[in-house]
Amino acid sequence: MTHAARVGVFIVLLYIICIVWPMIYPYSNEVLAFHLLSLKLTFPGFVGYTVGSIVWGGVLSFIYGAVASLVVHAFHRGCCSGKK
Repeated sequence: MTHAARVGVFIVLLYIICIVWPMIYPYSNEVLAFHLLSLKLTFPGFVGYTVGSIVWGGVLSFIYGAVASLVVHAFHRGCCSGKK
């Protein structure tokens, strides 16, 4: 479970970079529209750059990462246990 939590936090960090990136490096309106559309498709309930949507996207990012980690561990038992 701790590995799933770490993967979830890592995915949240990637999500934060995804949210902040257009503010640091502004793009054309077409690219920003595509970026917003991809966020809306990836995170159900994301409606735009509002506080609620950003927090909801972070929560879903954590859930996506944790579930993906748990699925990988279900098929590859002992992958992070280290070699002895």
